[in-house]
Amino acid sequence: MTSIQLLKDLCGAACLIGGLSACGTAGQVNGTQIYAPLPGTGAVARTDANLGYAALMGSSTKLVDYAAFAVPKNAANPSQTFQGTLTLNDLGTTGNFSEQGTSRAAFYKDPDHLPAFSFQFIQTGTHIVPITRGLIDTSHANWSYILEPGRVWEEADDQGYARAAIPFSLQEKSANCTHNGVMSFLFKSDGSVSKVAYQIAGETCQYFKFNMWGLAAASYTPQTIENAAETISAYQAEVAARMPTRPIEQLATDFPASGIVPANIGSEQSPSARSLWGVAIDGINYVGGCETRHGTYPFCDVIDLPSYSLAKSVAGAIGLMRIEKKYEGVQSAMTIQATVGPCTGNQWSDVTLLNTLDMATGNYASAGYEVDEGSAKASSEFFRVNTYSQKVAHACSYSRMSAPGTTWVYHTSDTFLLGSALSTIYQQREGDTKDYYRDLLVTELWKPLKMSPTTWTSTRTVGSVAYPFTGYGLTFHHDDMVKIGEFLNKNNATIGGVQMLDSALYNQAMQRTSDHGLTAGAASFRYLHGFWAWNAGSADSGVAVCPTAKWIPFMSGFGGIGLVLLPNDMVYYFVSDNHEYGFKKAVIELNKIRSICS
Repeated sequence: MTSIQLLKDLCGAACLIGGLSACGTAGQVNGTQIYAPLPGTGAVARTDANLGYAALMGSSTKLVDYAAFAVPKNAANPSQTFQGTLTLNDLGTTGNFSEQGTSRAAFYKDPDHLPAFSFQFIQTGTHIVPITRGLIDTSHANWSYILEPGRVWEEADDQGYARAAIPFSLQEKSANCTHNGVMSFLFKSDGSVSKVAYQIAGETCQYFKFNMWGLAAASYTPQTIENAAETISAYQAEVAARMPTRPIEQLATDFPASGIVPANIGSEQSPSARSLWGVAIDGINYVGGCETRHGTYPFCDVIDLPSYSLAKSVAGAIGLMRIEKKYEGVQSAMTIQATVGPCTGNQWSDVTLLNTLDMATGNYASAGYEVDEGSAKASSEFFRVNTYSQKVAHACSYSRMSAPGTTWVYHTSDTFLLGSALSTIYQQREGDTKDYYRDLLVTELWKPLKMSPTTWTSTRTVGSVAYPFTGYGLTFHHDDMVKIGEFLNKNNATIGGVQMLDSALYNQAMQRTSDHGLTAGAASFRYLHGFWAWNAGSADSGVAVCPTAKWIPFMSGFGGIGLVLLPNDMVYYFVSDNHEYGFKKAVIELNKIRSICS
């Protein structure tokens, strides 16, 4: 059965979605148009310099503006259908690589080649959807894949072939660096296929930046995809559930009386280091960015964004709050020694799960700001190893220096211990085959929140114990970041009117009580229950935003990533990689729309 036939079954026999015509509510989910037919004639001017027919049938390609991978203005609806397996050949010996401003390639085993690629896709109208979503492990020494839905169209000069573009990312194994790319090729329903042009020219990765591009020989094996109708239906629902987007510049038009200057939003991150930024307000996601070293990334809605330490809040804090909601008393009654087997030392016998979430275990080497975190010992014994036994050995090795709950010391290893404890507790309560990230967070929260399948996987330890890293290793779309933010900020941690997190822990973390947490690096910053807080009433970096103390909860990730939960039902986010973490200028602008100080 072809994808067009499947769509006729899904959306009504009278409508041909993404084909030569459309009628009524074709391609709509909850009233949202998903597959508006392409109106063009296919008359598109291309040369070898922008991936024309001859280039994709040729022997080499160059770096091009990403516009060459985008659906052009005069694109026509496809008459060909893709359903089957795309395989790229000889990847270990083809392609080009150029490091951009960093000097890290020598520390990797094979950074300049794509991993083996053989994956199933299904076309639905003018869209092409990978069957496998989320983080995909590979046999490559350095890279895992993330595949995202792309587009299909036709151009008059492509000799009867349809043209596809598929966004993808390489994510560093056992880490979170994410390098975004697109691949494009020509195909026919009978299995004919051109070579595949691929290009990576942007990333969120502070320490390793590169361009990678090439032209790979390929094969296309048409085949019936199992559960094709379900895959298409799920994808339609995914797209329909995204918050509507507008360019961030439109804030000035939509709120004309505010005097807002959109250019100031995101301005605290260097333009060359920004992946994107945006703000959700009143049901609209205003998005800026998606610029690369070679033009605008053409699939901004599905660009893959690493969490880094946002995972401490998302997987660690929300994880413990959900566990506490289900099994009341766990956060204070259970200790690390009782739930993490390798932590046998007496220094862990009185450290509660909440102490660990607060990074106030009392066990550390130095209380200096990120001294332990940035040490050579942490690098070699924790961040650069990937088995559970290796990571937990380092995490358990710190000695008692102060009473639990009294001193904040930033340790990603502490959040790893928390994740290990949550895994143990959840398995004890629900069964040995259960996984707290997959079965608790994804099933009970992410899916009901309609977050993308990209969030359903997490970087994990390798070997017989495959626990989520918890402190880093998640991947988002910008829509996912907004949904997490609105769940916490606007919806008070409810889904369908049902409270999903422990109310006491949640309210404390959201700065709704008098306890603002332990001082974290500076007087105007606190850390409480896996969330940072900033005092907008502080003038530590110039004029205060608010006349009196106002603590703003936010999440923060390595390199320059932030998700800020403003007390005016706005969610501000930014993703960058030049160690620029500020967001005060953005808050000043957004305060013009609606006060954060009251």
